Amino acid sequence: MLSFTKYRLCFLAGCYAAGGSFFGKMPSVLTKQNIFDTQLPIVGETYSYYCGICLIHFVPFLLMIICNLLNWHYYIKALQISEQTLFATVLTTATNYLITFVLGVFVYQEPITSLSILGTSVILLGLWFLCDERHEK
Repeated sequence: MLSFTKYRLCFLAGCYAAGGSFFGKMPSVLTKQNIFDTQLPIVGETYSYYCGICLIHFVPFLLMIICNLLNWHYYIKALQISEQTLFATVLTTATNYLITFVLGVFVYQEPITSLSILGTSVILLGLWFLCDERHEK
């Protein structure tokens, strides 16, 4: 039987790491979508135009930094309480990869290929073997 409760900090750290990746990619995606007109703005609207441009770059950058700080915070806590640091490292990294894959597919419409499905399956299988309590003895 799987017991994920003692690995919750690893999963939390992985989710924050995926959030960092997600917000790191966001400015380039928003810029490609041309949310703001690329022509020269009317003189009265110059401030709002440049303010909007700054927001689509600054806010995701700030969220990326916050997510990465929280990632390291929970990852270090997971390392401190885990019996083996290998478990904390692998679980955090695998969670990061899986959540990043899901966010990429659903939010950024990245294609699902047979190679990505195979990779996700191998990661899930590895997580299952790693967290299986029968093998901990």
